[in-house]
Amino acid sequence: MQRLFFVRHGKTEYNLANRVQGGAIDSPLLEQSKKDAVKTGAVLNSYGIKQIIASPQKRVVDTTKLITSQFHHPYAIHYAEEYKEFGYGKWEGAYIPDFEKEEPELFFNLLHRPDLYDPEAFSGETYQQLIRRGTKTVTETIKQFPDQDLLFVGHSITTTATLSSLLGKELKAIRSHTPLENTSISVLHYQNKSFSLDTWNQTGHLH
Repeated sequence: MQRLFFVRHGKTEYNLANRVQGGAIDSPLLEQSKKDAVKTGAVLNSYGIKQIIASPQKRVVDTTKLITSQFHHPYAIHYAEEYKEFGYGKWEGAYIPDFEKEEPELFFNLLHRPDLYDPEAFSGETYQQLIRRGTKTVTETIKQFPDQDLLFVGHSITTTATLSSLLGKELKAIRSHTPLENTSISVLHYQNKSFSLDTWNQTGHLH
């Protein structure tokens, strides 16, 4: 059985300010989040994970470096362009309440009906596109490193959509899980070409 660990990046200034933070922008990690990433690394160190796959966006790169600063074994970090966060087009960086006010139906579908979400008007990315690249990142990494435990460090929506899809959820239910908290740990098991959920959004190590 192969264990797949998934961590969301640390909380950023844009997260705190309630701004859209997608695949085209970044903002710095908060000081507390840096400490939380170190705590996450201390927990993950015990598993001896040698292969880490991470989004190349700075908030993830910084989180990954803080996590691996606690590793006492050899490891390699592989940055995957296709593991970046959901693309929001012109809404990148916008104040989220403004997005909700100006596009109430679209915003509702973004959160609750991914199957009806259509971002074409503002050059955003569809859930289908996100799922395609997210699941591709995971399945290709499994092929590259079979029978090894793997760590994926990424983003909230990318991780949620990818894991939910791998677990067989329909598109309309792809966001039915509890939202992932920053520096939370989720774990899938992979065996006989099948994925199963072990842990979702574990945050006990932060408290």
